[in-house]
Amino acid sequence: MKIRFFAVLIISLLIAGIACAKEPIRLDASSDAAAEASWEKMTESVSAAKKQKLLLAMLQINLAGVNSAYEVAGNPELQSLGIVRIKDRVAGLSADEIIELGDRTSGAQVHVQSVQ
Repeated sequence: MKIRFFAVLIISLLIAGIACAKEPIRLDASSDAAAEASWEKMTESVSAAKKQKLLLAMLQINLAGVNSAYEVAGNPELQSLGIVRIKDRVAGLSADEIIELGDRTSGAQVHVQSVQ
């Protein structure tokens, strides 16, 4: 009887542990405020190196289809790049998925050099 009780207890704990496994933070695009809040939570939850990749991906997605600085200067919408501008394109995506989308996005080439 005790063995059966402990077996059920262990199985229950394993199921609860699996259910509570950490899910990646996903971008909530239900509103501008929700997008900003989930973006902030996402960027705070990753390492510094991954945060840099994530911010770079956000910039690349924002600049998709832009071919010159002239286009940016002539389009006020492009002068304030942020997550709200692209929230519908990245809705429901995790940090890794946003980085992958940024890598696949064509447009302005962004080069980052680390200063140490």
